[in-house]
Amino acid sequence: MSISGHCNQCGNCCWIGNFKCQYLDIGGIAGMPMSTRCTVYDKRYTDMPILLADPYGSIKEGFCLHNAGPAEDDHLISLIRRGQCSLREE
Repeated sequence: MSISGHCNQCGNCCWIGNFKCQYLDIGGIAGMPMSTRCTVYDKRYTDMPILLADPYGSIKEGFCLHNAGPAEDDHLISLIRRGQCSLREE
């Protein structure tokens, strides 16, 4: 199984439930193509510590899934299967 296609910068992969990565900059409507960008895109690394915030102000610690192998793939595949990702599962 592999993932192919092009990211449309919707930002859906930067959310874990109701919690958004601190580095996700939303310039439009979250989830819509070209509406977000990662403010540390060129500096990301596997398991980089991040903070996640929900709409109510709760904060929790997490890790960036960039190049995280199976963990990143599983997260992306779950989004693809729900129709929330522009990438394709092959």
